[in-house]
Amino acid sequence: MGQLQWYMEGMRHARLAAVFGVIGIFSLGVVFGPLAIMQAKKAEGFGVAAQDGKILGWVGIGLFILWVLFFVAYIVLFAAIVANLPHTPYPGRTGS
Repeated sequence: MGQLQWYMEGMRHARLAAVFGVIGIFSLGVVFGPLAIMQAKKAEGFGVAAQDGKILGWVGIGLFILWVLFFVAYIVLFAAIVANLPHTPYPGRTGS
């Protein structure tokens, strides 16, 4: 493979790493984050720096983890509030 083709292949992987990293930030970071990191490593194997794709991939993964933690905390908070509600019968019904 010629030097230019080698460089172009590395640039293709670097571009894919950046695209996957940006997609990972705005959607499923757990899927696109590792894809961005993998593509960045491939680009670096071809001698092309792909630091932006690697960083964006890790940011996407981190944001996904934060989203999951907030979601779990929300569910736990909701369950705690519902569990502490007083039990009152419907109006017009007698307690049984």
